[in-house]
Amino acid sequence: MSNIIVKMKDGTVRKFPHQGRSGGSYTKTVKYEGAFVIITDEYYVSTAIPSADISEVVESPVRNY
Repeated sequence: MSNIIVKMKDGTVRKFPHQGRSGGSYTKTVKYEGAFVIITDEYYVSTAIPSADISEVVESPVRNY
């Protein structure tokens, strides 16, 4: 389970907090594919952001293990 924060080069911050989904341990995921960072939510909806516009991606767990 993770929260994802994408810091853009223009100073804006896009937050993708863990929201959960009933019926299992669904969570947001982040993948790096070519020129894009792809965030997929608990319902498999994807957001692709060009990596050229990003300064930093932070993925943090909801729980501490």
